[in-house]
Amino acid sequence: MAGEVNALPQVQQKETQSTTHSAAVTATVKTESTGVGEGLKLNPWYFKTVPGILKLVQVVIAIICFGCGSPAVTDFSRFFLFVVSICFIVTILLIFVYLFGLKALLPNLPWLFSEMVYTAIAVVLYIIGAIVELAMTGDSKYTFALKIHRFYNPYMAAGVFGLFNIVAYGAGLAFIFKEWRESRQVS
Repeated sequence: MAGEVNALPQVQQKETQSTTHSAAVTATVKTESTGVGEGLKLNPWYFKTVPGILKLVQVVIAIICFGCGSPAVTDFSRFFLFVVSICFIVTILLIFVYLFGLKALLPNLPWLFSEMVYTAIAVVLYIIGAIVELAMTGDSKYTFALKIHRFYNPYMAAGVFGLFNIVAYGAGLAFIFKEWRESRQVS
């Protein structure tokens, strides 16, 4: 179709030159940016820092909590897995933000403050979820039924790993708060 225009951007253009006196052909490749992915930088070195390692630890402990707390046959175990799920998803998103350097794409967002608020909320939710998981699993009202169905030990383990994640999120909160406080002193 003669009147049709190609709407896709051309990323590479080749120019060839030939001379009549020699058989040499020169090829020039011109690369143009399409605007997709500008500012994105792969940053795996973040995960060699203490906050990066803590995020990975939080995800691993959450996976263990999923394994121990499933299936959720009681209301308190459903609440605990809800807390673990929400924190797991947001932490995975933060991992991608740091891995791909997405903070650079949206510099006007208060990243540190938002992450600090999220981490504080995660600590509080994990405290509530883990304590409820441990207390209700050990409650005599549920203990017999949970032991018969063999959920008692896994639910107790889930609560204990929830306590471990409280420590991991609390340590992460301390590092984020320190970084946030230092960034406010510079401004």
